[in-house]
Amino acid sequence: MTERWRPDHVEAMAPDAAAARAARQLAVPRRWHGTGADDEGVWGECRGSGSEAYQVVVELATPAFRCSCPSRKLPCKHTVALLLLWAHGHVPTTGRPPFATTWLAARAQKATAAAARQGDPVDAAVAGEAPRTAAHDRPVRDPERSERTTIERSRRTAAGLAELDRWITDRVRTGLTDPALAQYTTWEQVAARLVDAQAPALANRIRRLAGAVGTTASWHEHVLAELGVVHALCRAGARTGELPEALGDGVRTAVGWQVRQADVLAGAAVRDRWHVAGRSDVLEDRIVVRRTWLRGTRTRRWVLLLSFAAYGQSLGGEPVPGTAFTADVHQYPGAVALRGLLGPDQGDPHDDPVGPPASSVAGVCHEVGLALAQEPWLERHPCTVLAAPTLHQGRWVLTDATGTLPVAGAPDGLPTLVACSGGRPVAVSCEWTAQGLVPLTVHGAPEAVDVGPRGGWS
Repeated sequence: MTERWRPDHVEAMAPDAAAARAARQLAVPRRWHGTGADDEGVWGECRGSGSEAYQVVVELATPAFRCSCPSRKLPCKHTVALLLLWAHGHVPTTGRPPFATTWLAARAQKATAAAARQGDPVDAAVAGEAPRTAAHDRPVRDPERSERTTIERSRRTAAGLAELDRWITDRVRTGLTDPALAQYTTWEQVAARLVDAQAPALANRIRRLAGAVGTTASWHEHVLAELGVVHALCRAGARTGELPEALGDGVRTAVGWQVRQADVLAGAAVRDRWHVAGRSDVLEDRIVVRRTWLRGTRTRRWVLLLSFAAYGQSLGGEPVPGTAFTADVHQYPGAVALRGLLGPDQGDPHDDPVGPPASSVAGVCHEVGLALAQEPWLERHPCTVLAAPTLHQGRWVLTDATGTLPVAGAPDGLPTLVACSGGRPVAVSCEWTAQGLVPLTVHGAPEAVDVGPRGGWS
């Protein structure tokens, strides 16, 4: 049996003090089940806040880690906690469960292939040398330099958020009737400073807010509410280290911190049959942003696939609404964790006219409300509702016996939605926004009909 590591050595692997502290709290046997170890690895399942336990595997030789949680920290708190359990002798020697067998076997296969590319490992062993692998030739990441870079970016972003918060306070003090707010340059200067502070997502949000000024008679209400949300983000962004890990990740994402796709794909995959609920194409700063929404049959998770193209160029290759397929999905970290990436193992799509299960209007309000309680700055959330489009007091709404939800503006696909409905309830996948629902797909009429926005409307 591999010699157990010392607990202090395990804690030294934690990416920061907060992760080490959280790992110590999780390193109790009652939080775990299915733990085990052998000469090559340690594994176990940790009960989290969700319905499914997090699966954790550690390869001891490298070491390498794999956890199904959405954390972007490596190693995450669950990995460190499992190793602390093992270091204290609370993990028995047992046979491997399927998830550990698959991952450890894949690691061994990659190591063997890398050694073969570098030369004959048998000859190296005879010569008394350790077989070389591709990992020996990769640039080694300097942890101290990486930490300095992260700290510097955090300071720059915190300064930018503090400046934005002061600007919001001044705007509220002077009032939204200030003529300067009608000039796009006023908002663009704020957005440019946020870009310099490495908060690009927040900069784009400010630009979108600039486009709302003066567009309707009630634009003041919308702008004031949005400034309140941005104010909350500024305050949260100044203290991400004090927030729960998932909430802190959601704040960083909303501000604009990027997570590398390689890091996302390295995390655990969720395999399911995915309904392609709908998609929309929106023009943002001369970039076409396509949002494609998936809903898992078994997990009932929502997943957002994002793709981009320069204005005038075409987008393609994304799943088509009204189809379904089986695939692995890797999700980005966050409290709500909507965005994801498709893994390479995908089944062929097939027609899916019925689409994902539909909720009532009250059910949609409950689902969206739970998401907003976790991340109040969400600009949109997917839903599928069984309701009838109706004109009420000069505005289109979707209504059923449990309530009514307004439709955002007058989207291009609204006439098609009304025609498919014929005045009766119909299953519609939509994006919830603060301005109302944006219809994306009408399901089962008798086939799925794509009514999502195409172009610059959002």
